[in-house]
Amino acid sequence: MAVSPDWIRQAREPLAARAGKPGAEESSNWELFSTMSDREQQRGPRWLTSQTTANVLAILLALVLMILTALIMVSGGARAAEGEPGGSGITVRIKDITRVYGVRGNQLIGYGLVVGLRGTGDSRSAPYTARSVANMLEKFMITVDPSEVKSKNIAAVMVTAVLPPFAKPGDALDIVASSIGDAKSLLGGTLLLTELAGLDSKVYAMAQGQIVAGADAMPTVGRIPSGATVEGYVPMEMVSPEGYMVLSLINPDYTTATRIADAVCARFGSNSAVAIDGGSVRVTVPENFRQTPTPFAAELGELQVKPDAPARVVVNSRTGVVVIGANVKISPAAVSYNGFNVLVGAAADASAGSTVVLEAGSTIQTLVAALNAVGARPRDVMSIMEALKACGALQAELEVM
Repeated sequence: MAVSPDWIRQAREPLAARAGKPGAEESSNWELFSTMSDREQQRGPRWLTSQTTANVLAILLALVLMILTALIMVSGGARAAEGEPGGSGITVRIKDITRVYGVRGNQLIGYGLVVGLRGTGDSRSAPYTARSVANMLEKFMITVDPSEVKSKNIAAVMVTAVLPPFAKPGDALDIVASSIGDAKSLLGGTLLLTELAGLDSKVYAMAQGQIVAGADAMPTVGRIPSGATVEGYVPMEMVSPEGYMVLSLINPDYTTATRIADAVCARFGSNSAVAIDGGSVRVTVPENFRQTPTPFAAELGELQVKPDAPARVVVNSRTGVVVIGANVKISPAAVSYNGFNVLVGAAADASAGSTVVLEAGSTIQTLVAALNAVGARPRDVMSIMEALKACGALQAELEVM
């Protein structure tokens, strides 16, 4: 039996369809599907990379928001701490509230003569002036009897000046000449060459010049700007032989000294500074700065601290000025003075007369404002505060000038 080729072809097509293979009509569709699958496979990794990048960016954004929130909370807490009554609220440089022990000015003094006055000099009742003139003329080979000196154009003066730290020969100093006799005025006169010595009797400056400044109320005292020239040098020891530098507080306070020591330790390492007492802080100078401590002292002085001070009230009885420091509180008390009644921590009718009622723990600023509101004079305010201090209700140091 013969089989035709056409019959074989017709029988093969159903078998191929049952086996999942594309036939002749489906070949084009199968090729299109294969091509699309290849494109999706190539596109897949790019889509995955973009999604991963988005996730990473979202995580980073969340972290940044968390950090900003934490910084805002810390900043708010710091501002709240500064606003508390116990905080000073300000920061200052260490160099503004301390000085280096051993670095200071030195007082100089000398005796001289002011000449060229217009009849306003010393009279004959000041014999030392005539003797000084006679001794001065002897240096110029002129012998004069002191009793023959009758000029009123000369006045004996004491000359004073301050030799600042690190002053070098050739620097100029301001000097003050003060009459020690019965001269009426020194203005317009000329100070003759005068030696200015220290407590060790060594001459450190020479003064001379015309007195060009003075006070109208005090014509017997005159100033000469840049009237002296430094001739000697006073060495300053900033670092001790043990390698320490001591900072002396201008206004001694235990809290401020401790804060200075903490700031130095935070910058230069632990145990680099210690508060010896309320007025001095000992700082260890690094080895490489002990021979030339100026750069170290400069960096040390720029550190920031919050100074503290004890509660204090200063009253000027002559001018009526009242200066009140921070943290001044008033304990419960009752004061009656010159028609004014002050009740602290007690219930009363504040509208009756000149009665001031305050809560316990009120500040002295509140008390002064209340007393001024009811017409109290500065003398009355001062007397009331003195009474509060005497009974122990004013929790501060009271200083009356």
